[in-house]
Amino acid sequence: MNPQNFWNKYEFSVGQTKLFKAGFAEVFVKHILNGWLIKSHTTDLPFEELEVEEVDSLEDDSDVFHFQTGKSHFLHVVPAFPSKAVVFRNNGNIRVSAGQSASLFFCIPLTMQFYFQEIKDENRLFEIPLRRLSDTWFGEPDNGEPAFSIGSYYDKSFDEVKATSWEAIVPVEIINNTAGLLDLQRLILRVDDFSLFLKNKKLLSNHVSIEFKGQEHAGSVNLTTHKEIHGLKPVRIATQRGAESKNLLRKSFFFIKNIYQN
Repeated sequence: MNPQNFWNKYEFSVGQTKLFKAGFAEVFVKHILNGWLIKSHTTDLPFEELEVEEVDSLEDDSDVFHFQTGKSHFLHVVPAFPSKAVVFRNNGNIRVSAGQSASLFFCIPLTMQFYFQEIKDENRLFEIPLRRLSDTWFGEPDNGEPAFSIGSYYDKSFDEVKATSWEAIVPVEIINNTAGLLDLQRLILRVDDFSLFLKNKKLLSNHVSIEFKGQEHAGSVNLTTHKEIHGLKPVRIATQRGAESKNLLRKSFFFIKNIYQN
């Protein structure tokens, strides 16, 4: 199913039930008088495509969530990045010389969100990750933050990326604006500040440009779109999770430990 058709607004009649399938998740949604019933399930194998189908009914058992929302008949199904930042661990092969840059491309599994009537925080009914990521800790034991791990895999060019229909491609450029070698160890991406764009049935984040200015400096981060990646007229289908605060973003976007050598 075309992502633009799946990530969409749906109208339900009272008693109607739809089944949404994406990644390792399937979610049953039934519209009832003045509300919704939602039941989710995690599968052993992922669905190859995004799917939605009407089913006969939904049995109301102990695993069903009840939501009283009033008489709204509309449901928005929206993609989102994970609820925590994600961490990439380098295996030792990414090193950036002084004054040079490196382009990396990551595939991040998405989350499926459900909103009634309109897309705003107070109308969010439910969300489920489309692939469960491992928990990790980023930073020092007493001065860090919980995050998700995306392992050590990356692609070197956009054309090499083989993202599934339920992953987003995240293009990252790391700029070494120092006089020494940048030996990358771990990189944190605060994906709750990223938007989602659609191009040729692929979901993309902003282009993320990270400038490293040395261990004693905060560096800078820019979130943009590039016509070579996003096209001339980028189609944004989801906004960032977090409140927009670009000054804070540039100061705290990533944490560096032992990644710089003189």
